Amino acid sequence: MSQCINCGSKKYGYGCTSPNTTNGLHIHNHDDKRCIYCGSTSYGNGCLKTPTKKHKHGHGRNKCVWCGEIVGTSTMGCKHSPNRKHET
Repeated sequence: MSQCINCGSKKYGYGCTSPNTTNGLHIHNHDDKRCIYCGSTSYGNGCLKTPTKKHKHGHGRNKCVWCGEIVGTSTMGCKHSPNRKHET
């Protein structure tokens, strides 16, 4: 089972009491197939556990954390990223 990287909790969303978190969100950055904030496999809008409502996946496999596209295969920017760039 995945755990918050800051406090070790298995919970998602708000409630992280670690001094390492700036917004009180639990972060599970262990799986490139799941949102680090809610655990969903979805990309884009719809994350109910963050103020931005955007899913952001864990790092891995050279995939963009915001949209899942393999980085370097497209000349287009990422429509889900806050800075419109693909991030790995």
